[in-house]
Amino acid sequence: MAGLTAAPEVLPGIPFAKGLQEAAGAGFLLYCTAALVIIAAKLWFAVRNTPDHSAPAPGAPAGPSGDLP
Repeated sequence: MAGLTAAPEVLPGIPFAKGLQEAAGAGFLLYCTAALVIIAAKLWFAVRNTPDHSAPAPGAPAGPSGDLP
């Protein structure tokens, strides 16, 4: 076993396994980036679509009694 740890290039499949690890790492980073973009877009749309409580909605009465000033 000690000899195998000294020269891992001798084992068949080690370069392939390293390539798989690199591809999996890149895929994971792509997945995390996509999830972050989707969450950010959802938050942006949620904040953008919140009603502004300082002004009445278009077509709504101006005051609580319905009388216009």
